[in-house]
Amino acid sequence: MDMAGEEEYAYEYEFDLENPFTSPADEPIASLLDAEGPHSPSVSAAASSARRQAAGFISKVRYDGELAVHPRVAYLALNYVDRYLSKRQLPCEHKPWAPRLLAVSCLSIAAKMQRVDAISIADIQRDEEFMFDAVSIRRMERLVLGALEWRARSVTPLAFLGFFLSECFPPPRHPPLLAAVKARAVDLLLRAQPEVKMAEFSPSVVAASALLAAAGEVAGAQLLPAFQAGVAACPFVNSEKLRECGEAMAAACGVGPAAMSADTPSTVLGHGHYRSASSESDRTVGSVANGADAKKRCCMGPPSQWG
Repeated sequence: MDMAGEEEYAYEYEFDLENPFTSPADEPIASLLDAEGPHSPSVSAAASSARRQAAGFISKVRYDGELAVHPRVAYLALNYVDRYLSKRQLPCEHKPWAPRLLAVSCLSIAAKMQRVDAISIADIQRDEEFMFDAVSIRRMERLVLGALEWRARSVTPLAFLGFFLSECFPPPRHPPLLAAVKARAVDLLLRAQPEVKMAEFSPSVVAASALLAAAGEVAGAQLLPAFQAGVAACPFVNSEKLRECGEAMAAACGVGPAAMSADTPSTVLGHGHYRSASSESDRTVGSVANGADAKKRCCMGPPSQWG
C-alpha cells in the first residue's frame, strides 16, 4: 500500500507480493518494468555492513522454529532494508545497534503489510542483550517509510512470476505443473534473496532465473528448452544477465543440472537451518508486544535526524 503521509498509518489491505498494484493496469508487465528500477536495491547497499547485520537478524528470526515468522514477511522485510539503505545510511560506527533496529522495524512493517500479526517484537528480541521499545520501533518505521516515500508495495521478483508462466511456459500448461514450478521458484527466490550478488540483477531477471531453475527440476527436459526460448524472446530480458543471475542463484541455492535437494542453502549468511517455504508455519496469532525482559537493557532508538 502506498502511504499518503505519516498520519496515515493504518494498513487497510493485505499486500500481495505477486500482485503489487492496487488497481489493474492496462499493461501489467509494462507497469512492473517501470517500477522495478526504483524498487531494486543498490549493489553498494546490499554489500554494506549494515545490510549484512540486518539480513543476519532477519534470517535468524525466520529460521527460529518457535517464532515461525512467515517467509514472505521476512522476504518483504529484507526488501525494505535494501530499499532504505539504498537511500539512507545508518550511523553504525557509533550506534552498532542501528542495523538491528532497522531489521526489527522492517519486520514490523512487513507483518502489517502482509496482515500477519504473529510477530511479537518482544519475542524476536528475546536473545538480544537489549531490546527496543515500541516508541523507538515506531519512530524507525516512520523513517523507513519516509525513505520509501510511503510506497510500501514493493515490486519484487515475485511480481513477475505470473507473467513468465502465462506468456512463456510451453503447453501443455497443466495447472498442477504450473503450480509446482511456481512453488519451487518462490522457494528459490526466498532462499537466494540474502545473497549480496543478487542485487546486481533486476527483479524481472531474478524471477526468470528462478523459474528456469524450477522448470528444469519440476517440468523436466522436454519442456525446459521451449521455456528457455520463450523467456529469451522477451525484449527486456538480457541473456548475459540471465546467465550470470542463474549462476549466482546456483551458488546461493545449490541449483544445478541435476534435481535440487533441500539441503542447507549456501548463502552469505551461512545459516544452517533451511526449511522449504511451503513448510513454514502460517500461524497468525498474537500482536506486537511491548514487554521486555527485566534483564535486558532498553535502547531508546533512532534520533529524529535519521532519514
